[in-house]
Amino acid sequence: MKRLTIHTTLLILIFSCFVHLAHAQGIIIPRPPRHPHFAPLAIECHHVTISIDNQLATTKIDQIFANKNRFQLEGTYLFPLPDDAAVSDFAMYIDGERVKGELLSKDKARQIYEGIVRRAQDPALLEYIGRRAFQARVFPIPANGEKRIQLEYSQVIHVNAGLAKYTYPLRTEKFTDQPVESLALSMTLESKHDIKTIYSPSHNVEIVRKSDRRAKISYEDTNVKPKRDFVCYYSLSDKDFGIDVIAHRADEDEDGYFMLLVSPKYETKQSEIIDKDLVFVLDRSGSMRGEKLKQAKDALRFCVRNLNDGDRFNLILFSTEIEPFSEELVSVDGVREKALAFIDEIESLGGTNINEALLTALKEKPDPKRPRIIIFLTDGLPTVGETDVGQIIKNVAAANDGNARLFVFGVGYDVNTQLLDKLAEENRGTRQYVEPKEDLEVAVSSFFTKVSEPVLVNLELDTGKIKTKDRYPKKLPDLFRGAQLTVLGRYKEHGDTKIKLRGEVAGKQQEFSHKVSFPKRERDHEFLPHLWAQRKVAYLVDTVRLNGEDKELIDEIVRLSKKYGIMTPYTSFLVQEDDRPVAAAPMSSQPATHLIRGRAMRIDSSVLRVEEELARQSYSMGRSSGADAVRKSRRLQEMKLGEQEESVSESVKRVSDKTFYLRDSVWVDSDYKKEGKTQKIEYGSEAYFDLIAKHPELNKYLAIGKRVIVCYKGKCYEITSKNQD
Repeated sequence: MKRLTIHTTLLILIFSCFVHLAHAQGIIIPRPPRHPHFAPLAIECHHVTISIDNQLATTKIDQIFANKNRFQLEGTYLFPLPDDAAVSDFAMYIDGERVKGELLSKDKARQIYEGIVRRAQDPALLEYIGRRAFQARVFPIPANGEKRIQLEYSQVIHVNAGLAKYTYPLRTEKFTDQPVESLALSMTLESKHDIKTIYSPSHNVEIVRKSDRRAKISYEDTNVKPKRDFVCYYSLSDKDFGIDVIAHRADEDEDGYFMLLVSPKYETKQSEIIDKDLVFVLDRSGSMRGEKLKQAKDALRFCVRNLNDGDRFNLILFSTEIEPFSEELVSVDGVREKALAFIDEIESLGGTNINEALLTALKEKPDPKRPRIIIFLTDGLPTVGETDVGQIIKNVAAANDGNARLFVFGVGYDVNTQLLDKLAEENRGTRQYVEPKEDLEVAVSSFFTKVSEPVLVNLELDTGKIKTKDRYPKKLPDLFRGAQLTVLGRYKEHGDTKIKLRGEVAGKQQEFSHKVSFPKRERDHEFLPHLWAQRKVAYLVDTVRLNGEDKELIDEIVRLSKKYGIMTPYTSFLVQEDDRPVAAAPMSSQPATHLIRGRAMRIDSSVLRVEEELARQSYSMGRSSGADAVRKSRRLQEMKLGEQEESVSESVKRVSDKTFYLRDSVWVDSDYKKEGKTQKIEYGSEAYFDLIAKHPELNKYLAIGKRVIVCYKGKCYEITSKNQD
């Protein structure tokens, strides 16, 4: 069986031992078994299939639980349901017999779980199920055997101003330490209207668009402890451009957070695709010899084969000398095969003449109606010709009067990140750093696929009467077929406004508009504050790297890191023996020393510079780059920096829009000031449940432990416990 895995499922099997018992010991109470050696149940497989057809969502769940004990178990299967969901099928097979479940009302579920929380002393249970619950008795779970459970339910997905949200309950880590061995989620979207935005703030999903009205979203993982519910937003519009705003504003007295999503239609007519000029600049110096050059040649072949008929291109090889494929840009038609033969004969030799290579790429006068894209790939430092970094940057800036986009690929750990960062930043491009063992062909070909069909360039965004601030990215990138523009920021005013997106299509100015609303108060979309902070930190880190260290910028990075629980390349948390996290000093270009639980270690700065950039590269692109983040963090783990992150995760928790720090066994809200007053409430008391009944939204914060300080609506509550955790 194929092993698949998904992040955090609110699908859980809570159990009690059946040895010497005539019936179950409770619905959800995990009482200690009488058997001295008891292995908790493991979820071997959790597979979710979601089909959304014109707002009707059908969710099918398939789980396999494994009992690795020498005795059978009995338990209760629980699943929290949306208010408007209808269970259409439940299957649990015991010797071929089908067992039915019981659906609890909201009031009954709450009564049951409040009683469980009081008896079991588990603050997470009330957050787990606070509304409707599906319940089924599970017996027997055979010794050293499996139990397969299937559940299906349907619900109507509501669309508000063209934007829809689907949520699947996936969190289980609060109730079991056992990872899900194999987890997978597959979601199919179909609509009679065009599907524009598709975005998951919770998981790093793969999105495959079949057409304007059909798409598939998927996620897989193995051996994970799900920590988040799966959330997916999508918007519907028959306009050429979908423009949507998602906002979060917990308090009317504070600035709100927003995310603007812009998506062009997928099925673009060939006449609507902008013809472009591309120049591929390849480092073929001696250091590229071997696998790197082979992958680079494969990447170039892919790009040349996939050029559009109306495109023009050139290939420029550089080492000590410069060797262009042509003295000027040439049309694809008639020379494609000749260019492929030119690539076949590339060999590595000589030094690295970066300055002359880029000036050659910029030599030809640009056509204002055609975007010019330069793809620059190098694995080393400038060693031939002009080698002064500052002068190279000035020379390229002076030559690039046509505003060509310069996209940089740095390969390995010997590249000059300061030079490549600045070249990309000042020439309206991006940079991507590829580790020595990473597949260069995949990185370049994936990038080229995204930029092969531009549909709108030189973008400008106008939010109308709603004034926004701290918007990221500061410079809007060009929009390509199948791509999506994401802008995050803050706002103060509220109300309806017309957002205008301006850009150029084939040299002609175009404008697209859409009416949206910035709410006065919106408690949903709680992922936005942290996501916005990630983008701002990435921007500040870039600024420091490009322009040098500045105390005010470093202080702001530290402040954001502490408030939002973000680890950055320039600040980290030092977890001291008293479990109080403090901000570390910024990393410099000198060999760095990291303190991990009182132990210091040295890290080679030549490697650290690129590792810092790989980390920045991962979180600046947001959750959509999570797969890259995992892959590129492996070397950090090899250097034991992963140990520091693990230490931090034990003492820092993000819950919704808040960050908590573990201080003297108390989870403390980052908004709490040490000198501030708190209202003390004993965990499990009548006052505790009265507080939850009055403010149900506090459940998610109080669920992290029995000793918590949380600030809410201008007041701070301190939950105390008679016994130490």
